[in-house]
Amino acid sequence: MNKSTFFLLSILTIAFYPIIYSQEDTTVQRLSVGFQFGLNASTVTGTSFQGINKVGLLSSICISKKIKENINLDLNLSYSQKGTLKPPVPKNGDYTKYLMKLDYISSELYCRYQRKGIHYLGGLGMGVLIRAEETDENNQVIVGNGDFSKMEITGALGILFPLSDKFGIGVLGTHSLIPVRKHANGVTFRLNRGQYNQVVSFILKYTILS
Repeated sequence: MNKSTFFLLSILTIAFYPIIYSQEDTTVQRLSVGFQFGLNASTVTGTSFQGINKVGLLSSICISKKIKENINLDLNLSYSQKGTLKPPVPKNGDYTKYLMKLDYISSELYCRYQRKGIHYLGGLGMGVLIRAEETDENNQVIVGNGDFSKMEITGALGILFPLSDKFGIGVLGTHSLIPVRKHANGVTFRLNRGQYNQVVSFILKYTILS
């Protein structure tokens, strides 16, 4: 087991321990387990490229515990593809392309509030970078832009619409709370300390045990 995996599993255990044991008599009945699949539309702010143009995959194992009638705590273990894309625009004579791929394994802890059949959620996440690559229009690897941080801390807000007892669809927005990489020139300005992941996820959630 490598250090990154061990660290992530440690965070997972520490985060979920108080949830499991917060109520002695009702834990088993109140836990549910499921999966989440979706697409990420992502960009990296602080670069010279604008627009959410890169599409990636999102998959999660989800554990949830009801702590009140309309409040749940959700813990996810996720694989998430992020990054940014500057596509070529041939009609403008622009044939350049830039692609940044950032893949993470992460754990997220959300508080989910249910009102009138709609679920609203917010929380924090911590991720381990398992892949980072930058390429151009010739699929050549770009170097010299600086190293990415091995860890990512994120904040998230989202909404989930149940379709049945088992299925739900939703939208989740996440943003890095600390830079994933410093600016190439090292310049910072107020809250702009570097480059940040910005992701909108469109998800399908399936509960198998509840």
